[in-house]
Amino acid sequence: SVFARFGSDPRDNAGRLMRYELGGLNLIVDFAHNPAALSGLFDFAQRLRRPGRLARLLGQAGNRVDADLGRLAAVAAAARPDLVVLKEMSSYLRGRGAGEIPAILRRALVHAGVADAAIVDVDGEDAAVRHALAWARAGDVLMLAVHTPDGRSAALALIDRLRRLAWNAGQPLPG
Repeated sequence: SVFARFGSDPRDNAGRLMRYELGGLNLIVDFAHNPAALSGLFDFAQRLRRPGRLARLLGQAGNRVDADLGRLAAVAAAARPDLVVLKEMSSYLRGRGAGEIPAILRRALVHAGVADAAIVDVDGEDAAVRHALAWARAGDVLMLAVHTPDGRSAALALIDRLRRLAWNAGQPLPG
């Protein structure tokens, strides 16, 4: 069906519901950056999640109010992710201090029931994508939220490289 194929071609809707199967994983590249979009994306991811684990990259621009960040984290927590990779996006600080957005998101995630041990902080989108891929094992669903055009390009290039290398989840990532 069209629904099953949509997002497998990067031209379908760049940055939105780009879906890939790679090395036993289901990858979703989408920059869902508000609670409604994130909720819909989690609904889709849950359909792919059998019986594997779920990982989510989470970050936000600094020009959002704290309450909005809390709502975003609450939606993420409701999906019961096994891993949340909080990514600092230095080009999107927009008046906030370094580390401030990930700290607010972490507090809200823990408050909403995500175990502190399931939350990892990284610097940058490339590091976040690589961390999720290194953590993953066959059957997992990775929601790779990449907000910047450079981050998306790097993520798609890495996915393409891993596909060419016949990489499988659980294997070391190439340098």
